[in-house]
Amino acid sequence: MKKILFFDADDIFKNFIQNHPLTDFNYDIFEESLNTIDINKISSYNDIEVISLFVHSEMIDTNKLNLFPNLKMIATRSTGFNHIDLNYCQKRHITVCNVPRYGEATVAEFAFGVLLALSRKIIQGRNAMAHNHISIDQYIGFDLQGKTIGIIGTGSIGQHMIQIAQGFGMNIIAFDKYPNDKLKQFYVNQLDDLYKNADIISLHIPSTPQNFHLINEDAFNKMKKGVIIINTARGDLIDTQALYFALCQGIVGGAGLDVLENEDFLLHDEVITTNRIHDNAFLLDSAMNLKLLQFKNVIATPHIAFNSIDAINRINQTTLDNIKNFKNGTIINNIL
Repeated sequence: MKKILFFDADDIFKNFIQNHPLTDFNYDIFEESLNTIDINKISSYNDIEVISLFVHSEMIDTNKLNLFPNLKMIATRSTGFNHIDLNYCQKRHITVCNVPRYGEATVAEFAFGVLLALSRKIIQGRNAMAHNHISIDQYIGFDLQGKTIGIIGTGSIGQHMIQIAQGFGMNIIAFDKYPNDKLKQFYVNQLDDLYKNADIISLHIPSTPQNFHLINEDAFNKMKKGVIIINTARGDLIDTQALYFALCQGIVGGAGLDVLENEDFLLHDEVITTNRIHDNAFLLDSAMNLKLLQFKNVIATPHIAFNSIDAINRINQTTLDNIKNFKNGTIINNIL
């Protein structure tokens, strides 16, 4: 009988697994992340074969994984997997499975929600009403119809972005290293063409070494003055310091950021106690993140673009399906 540990478990996940019990499995559920849990709580689980994590976990400490000599599978309840050391898993022959599709519409709808809030200054207007400081001239926005949106990454989420943008009557340009033939009418040949022509740029690509700081000082200098940046993908796609200076200079007219580079400091208090507090790059990014929050034309949210009940249920169900299939000798959604 397979033995599983679930980490990062909130009430929704607990209720889901209670209503969808894993028969033929022994499992325990922890609210804590693997990296932050008291080692005494898990030191006796040396026969564990499967662990399941959530995306908000930091890069998983290999010292913790070494506590599980019989570990055969990691099931991440996310599409992203940059919190898992894949090289380590390959060396130990640990299968890693993710949830490749769950929130195509969910994330795209959120991205457009943030875009609308920026384009029409909805949050500023709401705050003005709450404080009785109303001056209509301060809340002049702009229409999306007729504007050019540049979509970087045309996977499932990017494709939903295209559909929504069409509904708004926008001009659409896109870039993808692996173009989809069905979308060839939207593609530009070079990223520079997208930077040059887009009024709005929305990111829908994974965090990889090749994509690290894709949006940097050089990229900002090629963009239209006043461009709107939307990032619901991964924080390290954007050079935080370059974004800060682009906002100061008016190159960027607004930013909707559901993800931030080194966002852990803002999202998880326990990070303060880790070794990262001595990491100069981490500290500088964290300081810059706090500076970004002070801009009226920046909307930052705590990595919640995925967070609809419909999407969460799909995440949880796919994770359980990944585990059940692994038990039966069929690996699905393997990322190695």
